[in-house]
Amino acid sequence: MKSKLITAILLLTLVFSLAACGRNSGDSQEPSDSSDTQTEEQKEEEPEETEEPKAEEEQPSQDTTNTDTQTPAQEPVAETATITVFYSNADSTAFESSEVQIASLSPEAVLEALVSQGALTADVAENSFTMNTVDGKESIELDLNGAFATYVSNMGTTGEYYTVGALVNTFLDAYECEQIRITVDGDTLSTGHAEYPGYLSRFE
Repeated sequence: MKSKLITAILLLTLVFSLAACGRNSGDSQEPSDSSDTQTEEQKEEEPEETEEPKAEEEQPSQDTTNTDTQTPAQEPVAETATITVFYSNADSTAFESSEVQIASLSPEAVLEALVSQGALTADVAENSFTMNTVDGKESIELDLNGAFATYVSNMGTTGEYYTVGALVNTFLDAYECEQIRITVDGDTLSTGHAEYPGYLSRFE
């Protein structure tokens, strides 16, 4: 009986010792797992730190491309026009014409071109200018100051014809219209030789 008890006690102690060894081995593995997880987290964080400086270095190159594309848009674009200016020849027997370049197509610029060719005096000015369609025809309404009526009234019949005709032909050609009505300070143009109440077409 004593030998059986001793054998049982030995078996129990052996079982407890094996269980204790199993626990100790499990505890010893825990620190190694934590160290492994830490190294893996460090490996994952390292690529992010190396990528950030690259993104900052790429920004200056993008700014330079934007400034290059905006440069042409800042250059001013000059708008000019070339018109045909009509005027009388030296004998007042026919119309002559010249190509004149103006800064922009406007009534003021057209009048200045007529002055440059001797067809009008420099004191002639425009009060108002409109374009519309009348009876299916592209038409111009041009109101001038009193200097135009004074200038034309001091001419003979032939001179008046070529002066009014030069004005009419130049404006119709410049704006590609078919007829024009000329008034002076809002009233019908009257020169003492003739009155011009309606629309005028090209002079020949």
